[in-house]
Amino acid sequence: MNVLVTRGWPGAERTATALRGMGINPIISPVLDVNFRAALNVNLDYVQAIVFTSSNGVRAWGPRRSERDFPVYAVGEATATAARDIGFNDVFSARGDVDSLAKLIVHDLRPSTGAILHVRGIHVAGDLSGALKQAGFTCRESIGYGTVSVDSLGEEAIASILSGAPVKVLIHSARGAKAFLELLKKFGLNRWLGSVSVYGISKKAVKPLEGNGFAEIQTASTPDENALLGLLKDAEELVPAHNAS
Repeated sequence: MNVLVTRGWPGAERTATALRGMGINPIISPVLDVNFRAALNVNLDYVQAIVFTSSNGVRAWGPRRSERDFPVYAVGEATATAARDIGFNDVFSARGDVDSLAKLIVHDLRPSTGAILHVRGIHVAGDLSGALKQAGFTCRESIGYGTVSVDSLGEEAIASILSGAPVKVLIHSARGAKAFLELLKKFGLNRWLGSVSVYGISKKAVKPLEGNGFAEIQTASTPDENALLGLLKDAEELVPAHNAS
């Protein structure tokens, strides 16, 4: 079975490693490149907690800032693990999306204790700042990275779609979905989508792909990598790569 990984590096390799552990040889073809800022100039006065809504935010912080003594609120387990890996000890995971993250912060913290610092990319999913401000919090934002669409899918990815054999595509974000669809149209591949199934980490992530002729679109039960890969485990035609002929 062909499984196409579209997320950017280094997340793509982590997903690929998990797929290999399931007996699947993935096709890695990121549709977005991540560009990090040279420096993070932030005002930490009266900040009570740092918020990361992606692992890329943590990677932006890691080599550019030395502070590790702030509580961290992360959107999910992958982001929380990344924060712990660079030395943060007081890390809380919302295990969901931006909405659940906002609810967790509002439940745990008080606006009078200090500001919230959100380390984010240029483009974000959801309005964390708006939700926190509505709850009375002061929310500061620091843009640590940006993502840009690549010029082309990889040759192996293109060939797998053109072959007409079943292809399963993993989608991790709405921005990635848009970039993937644009590349399909750019190279005329949208005519072969009848054999392409989409597996998304959330309904929001796959929404840009709806109504474009894919064989099917499925979403994970919870917005995390384990649930996403669980969709593949449940696929009827799943055949371990070492048994494939």
